[in-house]
This record gives sequence, structure tokens and C-alpha cells, in this order.
Amino acid sequence: MKKLLFAAAVAASFLSVSSCVGIKKPEAAEKREQWVESLNDSIARYKAQADSASEQLNLLRSRIGEMIPDFDHISNAREVEGYYIYKGWSARYPLTSTNLVARISENEGLELIAALSGGVFDRISVSSGGNSVSSAIVPHDQALNYRAGNINTVCFTGAQADSVAAFIADAPGAVSVSFIGGAKNASLSLSSSSKEMIAATWRLYAAQKESHSLEKLLPLLSRKVDLCRRMLHENDSTK
Repeated sequence: MKKLLFAAAVAASFLSVSSCVGIKKPEAAEKREQWVESLNDSIARYKAQADSASEQLNLLRSRIGEMIPDFDHISNAREVEGYYIYKGWSARYPLTSTNLVARISENEGLELIAALSGGVFDRISVSSGGNSVSSAIVPHDQALNYRAGNINTVCFTGAQADSVAAFIADAPGAVSVSFIGGAKNASLSLSSSSKEMIAATWRLYAAQKESHSLEKLLPLLSRKVDLCRRMLHENDSTK
């Protein structure tokens, strides 16, 4: 009787162990499940990013729509292309005395135009509150750096021009502009109206630039979602 009970216990133990071994999933199957889960997580993340980007884009478009009426579009035969300039400034441009203005080109690029009367220069530096930032050097070429009479006018564009405009827009106090590159440097204390004009132009340009980045990001996120879904579909079809 004892032998029979022992044999039954051994058999039950063997069946229990066999059952447990049978329940355990192969390593390949576990990795496959983890891979599928990671794809689903990626889809959820990309969709959340797309929703956030779409919401930001709508807000930016609304903000841009509110700012655009503050600008005049100027187009004349003397200019290669038209541009947008802050209201009230079209009559004061082109500059006929030492000053600094900002405008936005037809292709929505920021342009800082500096003019110096009675001297020459090839870059500018702006300072406020003990901090300063400088533009790139624009050599005299009668195109972006040209002279007419006693006025030297230089057009600054690109990342460093963006930094100068952003600095002026964020400066809490008075801003000084230095004209550098001639035999003798000159300086100008930027008027409150000039500062307001540059700040407003920078805000419109920055909003347009950010909106274009979001417009490029949305289809990229959509393609990522589609790719993940396609990989999941291919996974299902190979089971």
C-alpha cells in the first residue's frame, strides 16, 4: 500500500513539474511580445506628440493672424523683392540716417538693416544690462553692404542676425548699438520706437518659423505611426 502511495505521489509530482514546464513561454515568444508592446507604446507616444504639435500649431496660426495686421507689405521697383515692415515704418525706410530696422522678406526670413551716417562698418553689436551679442561680418560688396553718399547700409541675415533681434526683443532696458569695422567705431542708443518695431518683427518671424517647423514635424510623426502599424501588421501575418 505504501509503495502504491509513493508511486502515486511521484507521478503527481512529475505531472506538476511537467505542467509548469509546459506553461513557461519560449524566450523567442516573450521577446516577440515585448517587441509588439514596444511598437504599441511608440504608436501611442507619436500620436500624443502629433496631438500636442497640432494644438501648438493652431495656437501659433491664431497668434500670427493677430500680428499680421500690424505690418505693411511693401513692393516697389527699386527692391528685388517685397517685404513686410512694422506699421508706420514704411515712410522711414530706406534709412537716411544712423539707425537699425527689421523687416521680413517674402520668403519669411528676418533681415536687420543697419545704417551709419558719416562712417563705414561691416558688423554690429548690441548691448543692454551688461550683456551683448554681435552679428556676423558682412564685407563691403555694394549688395548687402553698400554705400551711397555718406550713408553706409548693411543687411544682416542668418542665425547671428536672429540672435541680435531676439536680444533686442528680450532686453528689459535701453539698448545700445555699436557699428564696428571702420577706422572708428560709432554707437547709437536705440529709440523706444525702434526697439518696439524690432521686437514686434522678431515675434512675428519667430512665430512663423516655429509654425513651419511644426508643419514639417506633423507628417513625420504620421509616417512613424504608419511604419509602426505596418510592422505590427506584418508581424500578425507571419504568425
